Amino acid sequence: MLLKRNLCHLAASMRALALLMLLPTVCHAGGFALYEMSARANAMGGATIALADDASAVVYNPAGITQLPGTSLMAGMTAIAPTADVKTGTGAETTLQTNIYTPPHAYLVQQLNDKMWFGVGMYTRFGLGTQYGDDWAGATKIYRAELASYSLAPNIAFKVTDDLSIAFGPEFIYSSADLRKRFTSTATMRMNVDGVGVGAQAAIHYKINDEWSTGFVYHSTQKQSDTGHVHYTNTPGAHNQAMTINMTLPASYNLGLAYKPNKDWKIEADAIFTQWQDYDKLEYDFEDQADVISEKSWRNVWRFQLGAEYMATDWLALRAGFVWDQDPIRRGYEDYMLPTNDRKIYSTGFGIIDGNYTYDFSVMYLVNNDRSIDANNNIVGATRITNSRAYMAGFSIGYKF
Repeated sequence: MLLKRNLCHLAASMRALALLMLLPTVCHAGGFALYEMSARANAMGGATIALADDASAVVYNPAGITQLPGTSLMAGMTAIAPTADVKTGTGAETTLQTNIYTPPHAYLVQQLNDKMWFGVGMYTRFGLGTQYGDDWAGATKIYRAELASYSLAPNIAFKVTDDLSIAFGPEFIYSSADLRKRFTSTATMRMNVDGVGVGAQAAIHYKINDEWSTGFVYHSTQKQSDTGHVHYTNTPGAHNQAMTINMTLPASYNLGLAYKPNKDWKIEADAIFTQWQDYDKLEYDFEDQADVISEKSWRNVWRFQLGAEYMATDWLALRAGFVWDQDPIRRGYEDYMLPTNDRKIYSTGFGIIDGNYTYDFSVMYLVNNDRSIDANNNIVGATRITNSRAYMAGFSIGYKF
């Protein structure tokens, strides 16, 4: 009877969650992988893998949802405003057009019985958005590149013991791409594709004692095969046709260690290893013209994040975090789609607890290192990228019942 009642409750909550996700957005990041998937985690530099003690654990560590009794909901978004200065060849310096992107997130956790929980999340784990003026010096390579993705990840979590929990489930990623370049002042090429790929994730959460806990999450590689069309304007010898873009999204290994010295403080340090060697190439398969393969040869990289939360009162939580993130693009393989480098992120924010409701707010400041690029096949000449940064603000609202 309890299981049946919980399943009915779950169905109603799922309908509400789906409505919350009907937001027209395009995702963006200074790089390819995104980590801004809840305002609380944003404020703590993403360092919630071992804590995993609110509904966003569905994405940060689904094994941690066994800490949540009853039903928990969360939804929100992060606004991202990137900018950078790019000088290529003998052309004038160009500043990326400032757009604001708002990837959303939503989570549902339902306790099914004393040993089993269900969680589902909708969020963005990969994305990019880069836009130059359509007449800039590198427009023959790219003047606009947008990759949007939405993940749907249902998970089942089991409490093996009072201290050890495990979880696993599939991840469905819907992705779309809009890539544009200009051959002359009037001749253009635009590629629009979309599709769905399937991967998996598995997670562990372990309470070492009342003060220490740890967590581990594995995301598998995912093959994306997105289909659509290429459109040409005023381009002799070329015509509109069907096309497919193939790529492999990388596996990642996420490890966190949390420390609670007392009831007011929570501190966590994480290390994330992303296997970018999986993303070895982009394949452009055209219906009526020669296919193109863009070799990537990216390197595997680390991301280190540190976060802290302090309960200033029984209703106000203060948070801060720091991230150091390696860039995977090897020298000689740089392109204009991702004008990035190693980066640092500074974050802060606060949360308000009001009965069954929680309101979380975050701000983040991302700084990419400057980068000098020698001429290669992906660019039109030696290039210098400076003042590359992003400003981010997040909001989430949660409810428990």
